[in-house]
Amino acid sequence: MITTVIGSYPKVAKDTYSTKLIGTIARWQRGEATGEQMESVARDITNAVIAEQEAAGIELVTDGQIRWEDLVTPFAGKLDGIEINGLTRWFNNNVYYRRPVVRGEPTRRGPVLVEALRFAKSCTERPVKAVLPGPYTFATVSEDRHFRSPRRFVRRMAELLNEEAQALAAAGAAMVQFDEPAIGFGKTDMKLAAEGLAIAAQGVKAKTAVATYFGSLNGLFDALMRTPVDVVGIDVVSDPTSLRSLSRARITKELGIGCVDGRNTKLETVTQLHAVFNALRRRVPLDRVYVSPNCGLEFLPHPQALAKLRRLGEAAASYRATRSANR
Repeated sequence: MITTVIGSYPKVAKDTYSTKLIGTIARWQRGEATGEQMESVARDITNAVIAEQEAAGIELVTDGQIRWEDLVTPFAGKLDGIEINGLTRWFNNNVYYRRPVVRGEPTRRGPVLVEALRFAKSCTERPVKAVLPGPYTFATVSEDRHFRSPRRFVRRMAELLNEEAQALAAAGAAMVQFDEPAIGFGKTDMKLAAEGLAIAAQGVKAKTAVATYFGSLNGLFDALMRTPVDVVGIDVVSDPTSLRSLSRARITKELGIGCVDGRNTKLETVTQLHAVFNALRRRVPLDRVYVSPNCGLEFLPHPQALAKLRRLGEAAASYRATRSANR
């Protein structure tokens, strides 16, 4: 059982490093700070975020997506053929993102996230996970004025994301995760989502994962098991029935289990998390399981987010110790 995170860290944190980042970005936008100064602050904060994950007991870390405004903008903004439009609500959360608008054939100019990954790897001895938007979610939350076809749009984005995933793997990513919150939220075209994942993960020389959250898989789990990724992530907080449904599923892959609520400040107890681990153990070997918050942590204040990571690390360590003692 490996502890990890979905990806993001709190964006607003009073009296902590995130306040410094937001202030530096504001000064940069007013021309009062240079790009080099902003990059220096971002690197300092990335280093601090990774150190906090390590101290909390997180074994597969991310860079906290400190530079990310949302899941799709960092990648979309580096593609030709796409412009970033006005603010739109992000699924059913009280946060907003800037909606990409596809006006021409999307083209990748070069690596987008490779340098950020390399810097994150320089900050830690632990394996680092890279995170990308999934092609189905990217298409779902964007406005298509070019393809006029969901399938053509998803396939093209999957091709571009595959190029980036291969570059991230070559740069040393221990895992490349495709975030697909649109799977299970609303009316899902699972055939198209699976087709996109198959293209995005093809030939990636690192472990690949799909993370689903915010919704209910409700019959889609078996289809995800047939996709060519190594790890299938499910959100057992938003949909507690998904944990019970594992007993009826044919599990052929490793599992990512989102068991800590990333949208609620209430802190889980060790006992509650041990109950989840026990339920998992009856269905799948725990050496094939990753446990994490159920979604990114940008929805929480920093103190509560950190407390939840510490609780996850504490619960995993004590569970392992108890299991070892009982053998």
